[in-house]
Amino acid sequence: MTRYLKVALMGSGYAGKSTLIRLLTDKTEKLQVNYQPTAGMDCGTITLDGSTKVSLVEMGGQSHFEFMWADLMKGSRMVVVVTESNPKAVLKTRQLLQKYKKDIDGIQIIAIANKQDLPGSMKPESVQDLLGVPTYGMVAIDPKQRLNGYKLILNGLKDLIQVAA
Repeated sequence: MTRYLKVALMGSGYAGKSTLIRLLTDKTEKLQVNYQPTAGMDCGTITLDGSTKVSLVEMGGQSHFEFMWADLMKGSRMVVVVTESNPKAVLKTRQLLQKYKKDIDGIQIIAIANKQDLPGSMKPESVQDLLGVPTYGMVAIDPKQRLNGYKLILNGLKDLIQVAA
């Protein structure tokens, strides 16, 4: 029997949410370095353990799409907060977490400190200290990071997958 779980990706514009979805859904030919903002939302599906399908739903990061975020997070079993790894972006991400605290209360949350390859990037441990949620470093434009991304999602959902098994 196939199980379906929803994972929401949230974060500011330009953080790499769409790129992360493309990386995980094997759309590597579409990985791009040039920024194209998401209009509203983006989504993709991955299969984790042969019987668990995970719908990844990304919420457009521009402030004029934030009014949809609470609705798009409903039904999510996990929220992946994606942030650029520079100090200004991390502080903005911390504000977003505080702003949506009531919408994500009780949901498993992890953070991706993306763009670890750029100069001035904060280490994932420092980002975690500021955000207060488990944080993992990544370079979402690197196809070699796909397995790492799967493991992060799988580990975040492992209790739910085991309960459903």
